[in-house]
Amino acid sequence: MSRLYRLLALRPLTLALLLLPIGAFFVYFFALRYNIPWFDEYENIPYFLDRFLNANSFTERMAALLRPNNEHRVLYARLVVLAQYVLTGGLNFGGLMLWGNLGLVLIFWLLYNALRRANDPSADALTPRPLGNKALIGMLPVPLLLFTAQNYLLTFTAIYTLQYLAIIVLVVLTFFVLATDRPLNFGLALALGLLSTFSMGNGLLLWPAGAVMLLVQRRWVPLAVWVVVGGVGGYLYFLGYPVQQGNANGFAYVLEHPGQTLAGFLIFAGSVFDLFPILTIEPRSYLPFVMGLVLIAGLGYWLLKTVFRLSKNTSYFDVFVLGCALFVLANIGLIAVFRIRFYFGMVLHSSYRTYSLVLWSLAVVLLFSQLHESLRVRFWPGIWMLFLGVSILTYGTYVPEAIERRKHMQAMTFNQRYDDIGLGGTRNTYLARYISKLTKLMHDRRWYDLPDPTITPDEKRLLGPADRPVPTEPLQVIQRPDYIVVNNYDANYEIGINMATYLVLKSDKHTYLVLAARIRPQEYRFWRVLPGFTAAMPRDIMQPGRYRIGLFRTYLDHTQTQFTDRFVDVS
Repeated sequence: MSRLYRLLALRPLTLALLLLPIGAFFVYFFALRYNIPWFDEYENIPYFLDRFLNANSFTERMAALLRPNNEHRVLYARLVVLAQYVLTGGLNFGGLMLWGNLGLVLIFWLLYNALRRANDPSADALTPRPLGNKALIGMLPVPLLLFTAQNYLLTFTAIYTLQYLAIIVLVVLTFFVLATDRPLNFGLALALGLLSTFSMGNGLLLWPAGAVMLLVQRRWVPLAVWVVVGGVGGYLYFLGYPVQQGNANGFAYVLEHPGQTLAGFLIFAGSVFDLFPILTIEPRSYLPFVMGLVLIAGLGYWLLKTVFRLSKNTSYFDVFVLGCALFVLANIGLIAVFRIRFYFGMVLHSSYRTYSLVLWSLAVVLLFSQLHESLRVRFWPGIWMLFLGVSILTYGTYVPEAIERRKHMQAMTFNQRYDDIGLGGTRNTYLARYISKLTKLMHDRRWYDLPDPTITPDEKRLLGPADRPVPTEPLQVIQRPDYIVVNNYDANYEIGINMATYLVLKSDKHTYLVLAARIRPQEYRFWRVLPGFTAAMPRDIMQPGRYRIGLFRTYLDHTQTQFTDRFVDVS
């Protein structure tokens, strides 16, 4: 390993290995991004913007910025939306996704700059960098963790990047500033802390984590001010707060299922090792549980030792990592407490994965700072190769999931464009009408239009009369109370960036599409993916009628439409 370590320590190679995962991530991002809003984004983006621009006073504009969405105020996200509108005169959801994902670059930069100061007990954010270029070697696993396809749901949802990811970015930046014992830094940290508080409900966790940082540094006056400002911020956050999420039920669930809650916490913490998302939840959970247990045991020992040391902690790096780790762990704990009562698989949900990715990144730089140079030479190449393997493998297993998500969103956009439903809500409901109204508002104001075509120019042929029935591969039609499911077992079925099959349900008045997704394997045999596809159309987005079943196949250079002589009834 010593020879490999010396090779990795060559500065040109080190820089290349750091930048390559970042570059690969953004190639993947630009290849699969889409300019489509989804569900909660309607309230946080076009509805907010309309309300803000039509406000008659400063008070009304502030109310628009701070109005809660579910249990969260999302000030940062709305400021970014407003900035995009001011700069461009419109809305671009792909652009918002890009801005949000650039936060990963800032997290990487902050971790690197903190690690450079790890070997100097008197360092702060402005002092020389004692670790110097060795910090580059310590950072080698970090871009493999942060810039990944594992959190594809977050990567390709604008509001998730501007909320879930942005709150981590804001808090890490706040603690990077707070760890320096200077009045100007402390004032800036207070301002960033208040911005974080009003940018997501989880931002309130910044204040206790920051208080622990100041406590171990024995900064008594700043600690008192921090607690007071945090208390005022919390009070203002809940002032006029109308939403109740039934969180008491979450605590009751924990008391009734303590073992399951603890297991969910550990699985979430170790979810970086959720390697095969195509599997069902149980077999996916085994390795994350073990790795989460290892991570929490090691990190927990360091946290206890750091918090309860008797003397003042003068290490800038230790204090910075302490605050960040406490914040991320608290968020993981909150999700374990308040989400798994709905569905245990939430601990492996892609949109939450960034918390685990950041936690492992913190653990990696912390481990490097704790190792003696001789141990770094022996073990660091192996640690880098471990996360290199995880990154390469999960790109292979998660990119197909991201492609399916993109195809699903395109099909739902087709439904929204031609039948006024698909991007949220069910038929004839207030939510469906609300989304349809906001879609029209964006068009009328020239802010944004749904993609046209949504999939391919040939999609418009689906709106005309159905072609004569033609033979297709055998289709299995299952009519469930909530879904119409169509299965096919064609051994040659594939999905790619420019290739997919969509189930078509067509009546005299309406045409609906849904993606034909790959059939998931059962149990733990990830290598035994069954041939063919399964397509599940929600009944509650379809208007009543008699629908003919068809298939719409898209390829790089052509499409194919096949209607069958089979019908389903929706009432």
